[in-house]
Amino acid sequence: MSQNQSANKQSGQDSDVEAEISLLDILHFLKSAYKTIFIFGAFGIALAIAYLAITPKQYEATAQIVMAQIGAASNNNNNINPMGVNIEEPSLLIARMSSPTSFTAEVTSICGMEGQENAPLALSKSIKLTVPKLVANVVELKTFGETPQSAQECNVAVFELIKASQTQIVAPYVADAKVKLDDDIERLAKARDLVNKANKSGSDMSAAYLSTRDEINYLLDEITALKTVVVFNKSKGTRLIAPIYASDVPVAPKKRMVLTAGFFGGLFLGLLIALGRQLNLKIKGEEGRA
Repeated sequence: MSQNQSANKQSGQDSDVEAEISLLDILHFLKSAYKTIFIFGAFGIALAIAYLAITPKQYEATAQIVMAQIGAASNNNNNINPMGVNIEEPSLLIARMSSPTSFTAEVTSICGMEGQENAPLALSKSIKLTVPKLVANVVELKTFGETPQSAQECNVAVFELIKASQTQIVAPYVADAKVKLDDDIERLAKARDLVNKANKSGSDMSAAYLSTRDEINYLLDEITALKTVVVFNKSKGTRLIAPIYASDVPVAPKKRMVLTAGFFGGLFLGLLIALGRQLNLKIKGEEGRA
């Protein structure tokens, strides 16, 4: 038993010695290799600076766009809902603008994509459309350019494209409302003429008279609703919440991130080279002793 205890004690001492030797080896290695490691760290920073110098800066322009709306009658009567309904939901707009076919040659040219292979596809991937939290009828549009002005011009072009497309979507509804409005105005004129004739003949209590009076009231309500639909579209078209904002500070490349990655990448490369050199010396020493 005493022999086992002695063996365990000796094993523990050997482990402590090995740990101490390993730590001393690490410190010795770092002391001998720190110049190599930091030289490559400085080299990594130099590469990062060169990357920042040759990489074009990217600026960002932001716009918050309200969806076009159209008046909608309530369920109980022909009164128009003052809030209106969206021509298309923001999620549908985002899905539509992710297709390259949504962009015209003029817009791709303004956004600096002209001459690129499959320019509409590149533009559809470069812009960003998101839905702000807790807002049901707004999308946020972000576009990018090599200058704040080019980013803003691209943003304006995409906004005008969205505005034009939503105008095209609502146009058939407004046209139908105008046709219905003209028909109701004509019917109203005939109904009023019939009531005037009935008043002159003294038969104002006949069933036809009462029916025509009810029709007049109905037509007046419907005409009011249809006029509101036509006018509502003019005041509730696609619009900006605030002017488009283009920052003077570039969003890419990110200097701090690039410099940090260059420095630590250089340190890691220097460490690997120093370890490789140390391993090579060790192998040569073992071969020499052999």
